[in-house]
Amino acid sequence: MDRAIEYRSKCKHFRTLIIGRANAGKTTLLKKVCNSIEDAEIFSPSGKKVIESRGIHNIKNELIFRSNPQFIFHDSRGFESGSLDEIETVKSFIAERAQSRELPKQLHAIWYCLPTDTNRPLLEADRRFFDKYCGLYYIKVPVIAIFTKFDGLVTTAYGELRDKEKLSMKEAKNKKFERAQEMLKTNFVEPLQATASRPSAYVRLDGKPANMRMEGSSCNELVEKTVNVLDDDRLKLLFVSVQQNNIDICIQHAIRSSVTSWVIRGSLLIN
Repeated sequence: MDRAIEYRSKCKHFRTLIIGRANAGKTTLLKKVCNSIEDAEIFSPSGKKVIESRGIHNIKNELIFRSNPQFIFHDSRGFESGSLDEIETVKSFIAERAQSRELPKQLHAIWYCLPTDTNRPLLEADRRFFDKYCGLYYIKVPVIAIFTKFDGLVTTAYGELRDKEKLSMKEAKNKKFERAQEMLKTNFVEPLQATASRPSAYVRLDGKPANMRMEGSSCNELVEKTVNVLDDDRLKLLFVSVQQNNIDICIQHAIRSSVTSWVIRGSLLIN
């Protein structure tokens, strides 16, 4: 706990870049992470409050929720248009943050949202991002692929079972979730795993068992995966202390840190 307080005094915010095309579920996701029903407030790099037009984002602006101001988010509209300009904008932003020597100014994690209720599973621009840019030597930020709107993929799977395989309504209903998981693996997970710099972790949201539209739903799996891929103990402690969704993670990490410290101290005494 003392170390967490010390790190929080030096770095008060956990900084995340969220990438995703329009209607990828980014806003819903961030609200769940921050336990908010209100939209985020937007601030310029100098700290001045700004108002952005809908669908138009400046990646350098900071999104902060009143419910949890310890999180700072940067929003990219994704690469749906295949625009090289947008890809270069994201690349430059990540590189700029990566080269900072000050922990508070660095980028701590990237959440890459991919909607699964679409007939355009993985765009060429998405592949390019993981093939070309994630592997750059100066980019050490963990990237978590988040598959959103899985319930939409389940609906698509049900239609496929009914229309193409002529299953009864009962049979299609029983098999739709399994088929949707197969489609997720084939259309999203395997192509990402084939890229030069595959994501650090994968999370499926929206659909059983995590329906993001339901009141009371949470992002526990995303929180857990984010903690696990952080390789800096300072950032682990920072993220655990900042997130408010999963008290179990706080307890588990506190116990793990205490045990590790005890073992290290014991080894030093023995030696």
